[in-house]
Amino acid sequence: MIDDLDRRIIQTLTRDGRAPYTALARELGIAEATVRQRVGRLQESGLLRIVALCNPLTLGHQSVRLMIRVRDLTPRAVAKSLTDMAMINHVALCAGSQDIFVEATCRDQAQLVRLLDEIRMLPGVSGVQVLLLLELFKDYSWNGLSSAVGRGVTAEESDHLA
Repeated sequence: MIDDLDRRIIQTLTRDGRAPYTALARELGIAEATVRQRVGRLQESGLLRIVALCNPLTLGHQSVRLMIRVRDLTPRAVAKSLTDMAMINHVALCAGSQDIFVEATCRDQAQLVRLLDEIRMLPGVSGVQVLLLLELFKDYSWNGLSSAVGRGVTAEESDHLA
C-alpha cells in the first residue's frame, strides 16, 4: 500500500523525474536513503515508472487515440496482441460502448494507415474509431495521488494491474 510519503515522492517526481535523490530529500524533509528506498520499492512493485515524455505533435508526428470494439474474442486477448505493435504506447480495457482504448504515435500519415490496417486485421477486432489529435494541451497528469482523489493500492492489487 502506498502512503502519504509515497504520494509526496511521486508528486515531486512528476515535476522532474530526473531530480537527484538529494534534492528530493531536501524538498520533502527526509533522508536521501529514505527517498532511494521508497523510489526503488515503488519501481520494483510496478507502481512507479520514470520515463521521458515529449509532445509528438511538435515533432510533426501523428498522435491518435483509438477506441476498439471486440467480437468473438475477449477484449483482454485482443488488448494483449496490441501491446506488441511498436507504434502503440498505451493499451487499456474500458467499459462502455467500446472495449479497448489505445494511444499511438505514428511518424506520418502513411504509417498511421499501416497501423490501422494491422489493427483492423487482428482476430477479434470488429471496429475501430479513430481520434486524431490536433493539439495537445496536457498529458500525463497523475495529480489525483496528491489529494483525497483515488485510493491507495495494495501490493496484491498492483500485481493485477501489471
